[in-house]
Amino acid sequence: MSPNQIMNRMNDIEYGFPDTHGNNILIENPKRYEKEFDKFYYLQTPEELLKSKCGVCWEQVELERKLFQDTNIPFKTYFIYIVDDDMLPSHTFLTYQKDSKYYWFEHSWGKYQGIHEYRSEVELLLDVRQLFEREHSYVSKKKLLFIYEYQKPKEHITCDEFYQYIETQKLVKIQKPLYFYHLVNKNADMRKGLLSLQYMYDHKMYDLFDKNVEKYKKRITMDWNLSKYKNKKDLTREEYLDGLSLFRGKYGGSYLYFFRYPPYKELGKRMETILKEKDIYRINLQDEETMKYIKDIFYGYDFSHSDSFPLDKKYYEEISKDSYFQNYQDEEEMNFKNLNHIGIAFRDDFCPIQFLTKCNKEDVKE
Repeated sequence: MSPNQIMNRMNDIEYGFPDTHGNNILIENPKRYEKEFDKFYYLQTPEELLKSKCGVCWEQVELERKLFQDTNIPFKTYFIYIVDDDMLPSHTFLTYQKDSKYYWFEHSWGKYQGIHEYRSEVELLLDVRQLFEREHSYVSKKKLLFIYEYQKPKEHITCDEFYQYIETQKLVKIQKPLYFYHLVNKNADMRKGLLSLQYMYDHKMYDLFDKNVEKYKKRITMDWNLSKYKNKKDLTREEYLDGLSLFRGKYGGSYLYFFRYPPYKELGKRMETILKEKDIYRINLQDEETMKYIKDIFYGYDFSHSDSFPLDKKYYEEISKDSYFQNYQDEEEMNFKNLNHIGIAFRDDFCPIQFLTKCNKEDVKE
């Protein structure tokens, strides 16, 4: 059976899910389909799907898998989904390779139904990703998108079980790296990774907390226009965390801060001195494993001032190294103040060391 013949066979299947009477719930009761899908859904077998002639992309791909297994054409199955709070829009699809070309075999996604040809597997996956993002533009800008290559799942698993199974499969990494940088004291203990103030506080690491939080005193009591703490002489540990939350949001004490480009000694004498005492670590914000561990990103305000315009990911993607450092003031007491930076809140309030790379001279050249 050829791919075109398989597509013709799939045309007997409509999108949806059968009720106990064999009727398509999507058509007969769309409100129930939308609100209770995770309650009534189970993964039909290919034989059950051929009988019901009604199924979502998850089981349609399983039928495609069965039909392709009888050919000598190499194929793979993929699961793409977006994580955005409680929303988890997803899609499964099959690809195959023939004569040095790659093909996206799509039946259930009606708008793109057909067989689409590509020069490479990466080109194919990037195209599906772009289309999926476009079709789900209603989710927030902080959404995370993942693609997994997966093998045949168990029959009759539920919606939640399907997602759990996908988490055990091969995470596909196709995005171009987007590096951000963090300065660390050369004698710092990095065995665990980077610890946030919230982590230090929760784990009663008060000496380390007090040492790292002092730099925020002037900002909380003066620079950030927080009337609650305006000109206050002393702050408790709890007030430091509260002040950070008032300015940064609920993850204020959890954020770890990263520069878009690594500072370099030519910026001035003071920076040269600082870099003699610091190591530079970088994180790839586009790495899918890293993304899964992130619970929030704060892109900041221009010049770190809440009266300025808020920044976003696009700003950091597009800004050049020269433009990024053009407002740096080496002679100022807070010489990093004008370097826009992001705050990343990680699960468990620390950045594991496996997501960080200690930079050498070649690593910091972009």
